[in-house]
Amino acid sequence: MKRIGILGGGQLGRMTIEEARSLLCHIEVLSPDYPAPAADLADETLVGELMDREAILELAARVDVLSYEIEHVNVAALYEVEAAGTPVIPAAGVLAIIQDKAAQKRLLDEAGISTAPWAMIGNGEQPATSAGLQAAVAALSAATAGLGGFPVVQKTRRGGYDGRGVAVIRNQADTASLAEGGRLLEAPGFVEARIDFAKELAVVVARDLEGNTAAYPCVEMVFDPRVNLCDSILMPADEPESVRFDAGKMALAAVAALDAAARRDAAARGSANAGAAGVFGVELFLTRDGRLMVNEIAPRPHNSGHVTIEACATSQFMQYYRILAGYPLGSTELLRPAMMVNLLGEAGANGEPVYGGLEKALGVPGVSVHLYGKRQVWPFRKMGHLTAIAPTATEAGFRAMEARDTLKITALPDSDKRRNP
Repeated sequence: MKRIGILGGGQLGRMTIEEARSLLCHIEVLSPDYPAPAADLADETLVGELMDREAILELAARVDVLSYEIEHVNVAALYEVEAAGTPVIPAAGVLAIIQDKAAQKRLLDEAGISTAPWAMIGNGEQPATSAGLQAAVAALSAATAGLGGFPVVQKTRRGGYDGRGVAVIRNQADTASLAEGGRLLEAPGFVEARIDFAKELAVVVARDLEGNTAAYPCVEMVFDPRVNLCDSILMPADEPESVRFDAGKMALAAVAALDAAARRDAAARGSANAGAAGVFGVELFLTRDGRLMVNEIAPRPHNSGHVTIEACATSQFMQYYRILAGYPLGSTELLRPAMMVNLLGEAGANGEPVYGGLEKALGVPGVSVHLYGKRQVWPFRKMGHLTAIAPTATEAGFRAMEARDTLKITALPDSDKRRNP
């Protein structure tokens, strides 16, 4: 049995451990906090920061293979782990590209994979300074003009997550507002043409160390506009089979491009690596005129794949564990249509969580609830998810919404209000 290390103590690690227990796994985690969702279930937990080189090297020395359930980790340390002979899955070179959204865009362009047109703000390498604010505004305006004008989406190259580091710029007044608020000074970045999309789709792709691949059925995602977080996932997407097929084909091509880039990086360094082995969430836009574009790639199990626990023959989390442990890929067959809904903290909730209506939610036919074990709730924090399966996607949607409407996550009155993001 391989000893597996995962960087991160969140819900993705937790669900991986839950699924892997049937195969008698041994999983250790590096977690910034304890207790934490994955740390609660891990065989061993090392408490430390995910950017701490020494902590990463310490965990790597204790395991046979190292992975990560979040992108914000020390890539330089992962390169050291690879050089010392411990496989990192996906490879450090993959994460280096993913962490830099401009590098992702270049990779997709070079591979001939459609993505939103984009342009750097200035040189895209250094943040603006207060003295250079006018130059930053001019650079943003020039980049916008090069894309055909407003509206555009400004993105930071690094560090963005769940809507952070993203700003929609509708007109010149928005540019001035961002400048006055200092948001043009925060980080190097770029702008994208804002795509007039009909739907946001996603495909989860699994790739093993031998290069075998499997794609899950294409899903459609609905986002909560209040916080730009995923609200619900429908599997399969309510689109013609041809669209779903093309989305899967594009997602596989994007992961193949990542793999090739990681292997080129390894060759330049004179070392071997695992390439783009692992589980990837590929987000796509479906435009109103029927075109598909890749938006972003996540090198880990993805929110859009939580639905696979109940809906598919092999969940994304079991698939992830199979890859880390060196087992064959499992079937991605859809067993039943399903809808997944994220369970967020209610507005005004701060403190120890209370799960109101859980009994009623569990009484809805076909509904399964997954709670992540987070000790503190605050408004819109992801606290869990529920999935409803049914003979049809429409019925699955009705069941999911009925269960979600009964389940409210609030806080105990006068409980500890400390926030621990």
